[in-house]
This record gives sequence, C-alpha cells and structure tokens, in this order.
Amino acid sequence: MQIIPLVSVIVPVYNVEMYIEECLDSIVKQTYRELQIIVVDDGSTDMSNQKVKPYLSDSRIQFIEQANKGLSGARNTGLEVASGEYVLFVDSDDYLEANAIKELVYLMEKDQVDLIRFNGRAFLDELNEPIEQNNYDFSHRLKEGILYTQNLFEVNRRTFASPVYLYMVKREVIKKNALSFYEGILHEDELFTTQIFLNSHSMIYANVFYYNRRYRENSIMTNQSQERLNRTVDSYIVIYKELEKMYLNKKYTKEQKKLIKRQMLSIYSGLLNSKLDKDEKKDTLKDLKTINMLDKAYLIMQRQVASHLIKK
Repeated sequence: MQIIPLVSVIVPVYNVEMYIEECLDSIVKQTYRELQIIVVDDGSTDMSNQKVKPYLSDSRIQFIEQANKGLSGARNTGLEVASGEYVLFVDSDDYLEANAIKELVYLMEKDQVDLIRFNGRAFLDELNEPIEQNNYDFSHRLKEGILYTQNLFEVNRRTFASPVYLYMVKREVIKKNALSFYEGILHEDELFTTQIFLNSHSMIYANVFYYNRRYRENSIMTNQSQERLNRTVDSYIVIYKELEKMYLNKKYTKEQKKLIKRQMLSIYSGLLNSKLDKDEKKDTLKDLKTINMLDKAYLIMQRQVASHLIKK
C-alpha cells in the first residue's frame, strides 16, 4: 500500500480580512488532500479570525490564535506544530494554483529530494493584473528534469530568491538543523532561506507558476516611509551579523561559504545604495566586517556592468 505523505501548510494571518478566504479556498480545494493546514492568527485586530472560523469544519485545519509576535513569530508557531513530511509556506493574502501541492509532492517523492523550487506570479491587488518585473521566474538559470546535488550551493547562489513561499522543503531539513525564523526583524526570509539552501543537499526545479503573490497598498512590501527605512536598515544589520557568524563557522564548506558571502555582499550593496544620509551610511557600513577590498572591487565592477547594460 502506497503511503501518501502529509504536507504541512503554514499560513500566518494578520489583518487580512479581505484576502484570507481566497487564500484558504486555494488551499482546502487543492487536488492533493493529505494536508495539515496550520493557520496562525498573529493578534489580528480586524475580522480575520472570524473569517477563518467557518473553515474549521475541515478537520485538516489547525487554528492557533496568539498575541502579536510578527511574521517570524507566527511562522515559528506553525513550525512547532508541523508534523508533515514536507512544509510549504503560504502568505495569507496570496493563493496557490489548484494542482500545486499534488504536483510538487509527486516530484519530490519521485526524486527523494530535500527541496523543490518553483515560480511565482505577482499581481496587483483587486486588478489581478500581472506585474511582469516582479515575477519570480527561474527558468533562465534552473532546468527541469535535473537533480541538483554536487553543484547545488552554486546553483542556489546564482539564482537566490529569499521568499519562503517559492519552495517546498522536507521538514527533516528544518527539524534536524533546528532552523527557525529570526523574530523581531523585517526581511526574515533573507536569513531563513539562506539556511534552508545551506542545509539542503538535493533539489529539483518545477518551471511552473504555482504561487500567486499579491501586491497591495500599505503592505510591508510597499511601505516606503522613513520608519520603514530605519527598520529595514536595522533588520539587515542583524541579518548581516548572523550571516557573518555562519561565514566564520568552520563547519561550512568553501562552496557553502560562497553562498553565505553572496548574501552578505547583497546586504552590503543594498545599504550602500540606500537612502540613508551620507554620515549615517558611513557609520553603518564601517561596522559590517568581513567585507574586504576584493569584495568592494567586485561590487564596483558589478555596478559598472549594470550601468553599461542600461545605457545600451
């Protein structure tokens, strides 16, 4: 008798009363039925929790209400109770294609991999119009039908995308390595996804747009206030220092450290090009150690290449 693996789908919820039903509909109506759907209401102050309650007649749904801890805290709560063979994250204002989980599980089971990556489609709230420049399409670098093992760290370094909703991972990878989301910061995926990539040893790619990512006004992703900038800078400094600890850890191989260094350089470059005033930027960057002269020369060269391509 064939064993059908359980998939834990973790849905953090915070003030998404307009979108949560569409999100949950896309999960409960999946053509794959063996699901543990963990919905974590992270202290919503709107009607989100009331919108969730009618779904509780579905025995696959586990509803947890907690005081607000932020996105990381909500996802960590989900991970604590997850019991599936595989873990999939879905943000509560987004939705999945109906056959997504069935096809992803089939591919992961066929090749017995730690990780599968896939594409995401971005769309504007209410208009349902694609935002081509914000799509996550990895087909220019990743190939279907290839089992990535020996060159896995290099491949993920060259095609890095932080959102955790763009892959399904074997839960054993998370459990064995005691991985969790860093709480109290923004952009927590930058760190968590790096850790997933470092601790996964086999991967495949599905060139399908399984995930639909909503962009809405006043969301975390679109808020460009000064307060948001300050929180972003503070968060990236925390992430950088965590990455730096990993980079200096002797347990990682040369190829793994290249992946870590890639992330450190990305953060350094982002802060270098941020809207911080000159003095604040200088003080911030001088505290980011482990970026040497060769790294800085590489970043200068990358900017020059990008500028040349734009002019052409």
